Amino acid sequence: MKEKSHVLVVDDEPMILNSLRNLLMLEYTVHSAERGSEALRLLSEYPIKVLMTDQRMPEMLGHEILREAKKLSPNTIRVLLTGYSDLEAIMNSVNAGEVFRYINKPWRADTILSVFRLGVKLYDEISTLAVAGKTNDATHPRSVHIEVEEKHLGVMFVGYENSEVQGLAKQYGNRYDISLAGNTDDALKEIVKKPISVIVSDVRFDDEDAISFLNTIRAEYPHIVTVILTEVVDAELAIRSINELNVFRYLVKPVETSEFGDILKEASLKSSLFKSTPRLNIHETAMQAARSKSIEESTMRLKLRAAQAMLLKGENKDKS
Repeated sequence: MKEKSHVLVVDDEPMILNSLRNLLMLEYTVHSAERGSEALRLLSEYPIKVLMTDQRMPEMLGHEILREAKKLSPNTIRVLLTGYSDLEAIMNSVNAGEVFRYINKPWRADTILSVFRLGVKLYDEISTLAVAGKTNDATHPRSVHIEVEEKHLGVMFVGYENSEVQGLAKQYGNRYDISLAGNTDDALKEIVKKPISVIVSDVRFDDEDAISFLNTIRAEYPHIVTVILTEVVDAELAIRSINELNVFRYLVKPVETSEFGDILKEASLKSSLFKSTPRLNIHETAMQAARSKSIEESTMRLKLRAAQAMLLKGENKDKS
């Protein structure tokens, strides 16, 4: 009989812990804790695949528990139970990469089960890759170095004024191929014409939902890394950007030039890695499993297909 995967739930209310244990115990070996220190002790003693904590905890807040958990057990999939009122914690944890999924309160049983199943699958895939990597390194010792010709990497800004992007182009144009799309339609046309590694996008569009738009592009071009740069501070958008998009950063203006430059560099390196070795894009594999099938027939996906078809038609016409 296959051993059950170990999971950990953290909440300071015993009744909620009991409910979660009862929900999960048929599929998993469930550990529970009412304090952050107790949770971290359990994490160091057991091979915990998924850790879920409430945000509003005594002693340590939920996102602080997850931050320490990331140091103790980097492969453990971290989930935060939260409400939209926990804005500061949500924004901080998005950009620290501490959270795989946010679950809003009051939670639904089917949502909890779905996230835990996905988390366990992701943990197993990450662990398999780690073992394979160690085996390869032992068999074929080599030094791994990723070189990126930054000037060949495309960075597309979506939803900004020309003047704003021109300033950034002066700053980074010698390192990246920078393009501007004023709206989502222009972005879809641009992305089929030239290789794009990083999309920097606002979240305010008159014609489309920003997260759905970016998710459509990510589904078609999984190597593209997404950075949100906006004046909008919104907990719901931040949660959706992780749960639906796996956004790399959610930046609120103004952003220091040096910080933005570092983020562009990190994002472009990540994109190059995903493009050269797609199997390392584990989080995208999980996103594909979780995405709604309706994205295939969404208006945005159909627009992207139309842009691809127009480009192909033009290329065929030129050849003839």
